[in-house]
Amino acid sequence: MIQNMDSKVDFKRVILVTVATVGILAIAVLAPNILQVLKPFLKNKKKYNLKYYLNQKAKKLVKDGLIMISTKNGKQFLSLTETGKRELLYYQVTEKKKQKWDGKWRVVVFDVWENTRSKRNLLRNELKDFGFIQLQRSVWIYPYECAEFIELLKTDLSFGKNIRYMIVESLDHDEKLRKYFNVK
Repeated sequence: MIQNMDSKVDFKRVILVTVATVGILAIAVLAPNILQVLKPFLKNKKKYNLKYYLNQKAKKLVKDGLIMISTKNGKQFLSLTETGKRELLYYQVTEKKKQKWDGKWRVVVFDVWENTRSKRNLLRNELKDFGFIQLQRSVWIYPYECAEFIELLKTDLSFGKNIRYMIVESLDHDEKLRKYFNVK
């Protein structure tokens, strides 16, 4: 069974990256390509059927609307949907969180009407989950580059110009923020 695999392998991400890298990918080609990518991460390779597992994972991604299957000349192909492209962008953005601080603060300010409270709450939760902290009521701050993530939020939540993104070179009284984010 799959329990013998290193738990750090994110098969969803691997499949999305593989499909995105190749563009449109023939299903027959999917398993060999992914097997090559995963080799360094796998333990006890013979104790489970990886091709079966990847096939099941790909079917789930189709069901979740992240990839789609199309048929051309009698062959089936996988490609990313718009939702899949956004999910992949989210993965790429969150990987950038591991970078060194450049000394600039990223500030998000938003003004969202009361009648869209649920979307406003979702925005707050997404910012918090990403790592932002609340500086004031509708002002959130983060030390690392995240413009792509904010654009993703604007698009997904349809907020447009109601969300503003700023890069601040100097912020007074930022000692507690530096300590919180462990940046110097």
